[in-house]
Amino acid sequence: MTQGQLERVMLPDGTVRMTVEASAFELARPKPGVLVIAITGYDKGQFGTAPFDEIGSILRVAAPLELFIDARDAVGATVRVSQDWTHFLARHKSDFRQVHVLAGSKMVELTVAIARHLSRTGNLIQIYSEPALFDAQLAAALQRR
Repeated sequence: MTQGQLERVMLPDGTVRMTVEASAFELARPKPGVLVIAITGYDKGQFGTAPFDEIGSILRVAAPLELFIDARDAVGATVRVSQDWTHFLARHKSDFRQVHVLAGSKMVELTVAIARHLSRTGNLIQIYSEPALFDAQLAAALQRR
């Protein structure tokens, strides 16, 4: 089985879209201090370090950030990918004011809860199962100065 090629596109509004086969990451900065990432599909490592590289480059010039991860269309992630997220969040916890994650399934919710625990980030990571609550937090962040 041949792995698909990563495609990275910068959209006119500045959003970065990375796709491999049926999975995607979209990173948008709707306002200074706010980063929104939408994840679609199953992350089995096909993106390599690309998502972390993108986030890292933003953090170098814009930390601290309030991060919103919209995983309502994510199917899941491998253990290795989950470990990579855990290490990334632990290493960069001081670069985030808050991390909000919308889980679209119990599997994704459990994966994020385990990553939150293992990253030892305390209450930095908030997990939502209700889109309306996540969307309200995002709207509030966009209204703040």
